Amino acid sequence: MRLISARQAWREALHESRDSVLAAAQERIKLGKRGRVIGETIPSMRDSNGRCAHMLAAGLVQSAIGTLPKPLQHFGHALYSPIANGQDINVAHALVWLTVDLGECTAKRREVAYWMALAAIKSHQAAVNGREAWGPGRVVEFVHDWYGTKVSVANWARDWAAIWAAIASTVDQLDAKALRPVAAVIVKMAERVGDGMSRWAVHDREHVAQDRSIAYMGRREQSIVALRERLVAMDDQALRRWFKRMRVYCEAYRAEWGSDVVENPGRHLIYLDRLGEYWNQRQRVGDVTRRVA
Repeated sequence: MRLISARQAWREALHESRDSVLAAAQERIKLGKRGRVIGETIPSMRDSNGRCAHMLAAGLVQSAIGTLPKPLQHFGHALYSPIANGQDINVAHALVWLTVDLGECTAKRREVAYWMALAAIKSHQAAVNGREAWGPGRVVEFVHDWYGTKVSVANWARDWAAIWAAIASTVDQLDAKALRPVAAVIVKMAERVGDGMSRWAVHDREHVAQDRSIAYMGRREQSIVALRERLVAMDDQALRRWFKRMRVYCEAYRAEWGSDVVENPGRHLIYLDRLGEYWNQRQRVGDVTRRVA
């Protein structure tokens, strides 16, 4: 999980895109699988560094959300949580209605304005998610669907524009208050990057490895040929120095990725190709005895 913006962080802190450890095992049981098939791609059942980084960031964001007053928490969940429920919407609606100042207003207008407050939340939610904010026609349609009162769009500027502007401004202010502690977490975490902090606290390492392998696939054959030609051109002494560097590289790589190299080989094509060429060159110089069936 990357901490890019307060809105994005709120949403992703309450959402896990990958199956849990037990869910991965349960899926295999449903399929009646025992053991592992060579080359099979299966969900990782390890709590990798990437997942731990996600859990850390999500925990910090959730803790920041917990510092808000309860109504503001529900307001933020109504806008950004992937698991928002009816209680979140109801409390958010009530909070906007109790906060907005409409000034002098007739009872009939206040009844319509009450439902406009809910429409303003929906409009704001659309706007912050990259869609268009609601116009007068959409608001009028919403009020009619929910309350049964017809409002004239032709007289919007005269009768309802000021009321809608006051409600929308209130939603903006409440949104800013709700996001403030989450934004503070993002600033604090950004200050730690580069001061000895692991890059996997910012980037999901499994996604990075997957993207790197996809990019490598386009040049894989050329890379293997180029590496082989460079090694063949080395003398034995230079080649043995390369063997030594490769052993250090392989040990470090296995220490970082562990069994994921076997469980998800598609993520580790660069490593596997280098390892394969290592054994090819060792056989070529006679360091390994080739077994013939």
